[in-house]
Amino acid sequence: MMLERPTLYFRRKDNGAAVYRIGEGSHARLDLVQIAVLKQNGEVKPQGKLLPSESELAEIEAWHQERKSEQKTRDATRVDQFIGEMNSMAQWIQANANDKQISQSAQPLLMAMHDLRTTLVRRMSGRGK
Repeated sequence: MMLERPTLYFRRKDNGAAVYRIGEGSHARLDLVQIAVLKQNGEVKPQGKLLPSESELAEIEAWHQERKSEQKTRDATRVDQFIGEMNSMAQWIQANANDKQISQSAQPLLMAMHDLRTTLVRRMSGRGK
């Protein structure tokens, strides 16, 4: 069974993606030629002298929309996992941690929790974006 080769390849980055056109080089080797950078806000910045075609721009936009919806789902899952981890940590400290473990972890945990709490309160009061 032969897989259909895509026309574009997206190298995912935290702030968007690098977009490559997939071409066929010598000896049936695939060539990836960067044609654009996709910013997190959806802006497409062409790279070099190769400009994305109209169909490639449409494919980039479709990929970007799919990626945004994946990120929303992934972010919600991460919040649920984080809450579970915090609950597990509280249970471990209460039931199993020895004095040395508590003294080694208390300060970094308290600082991280304070930072999170401060950020949440600031955002909920509308003072920080």
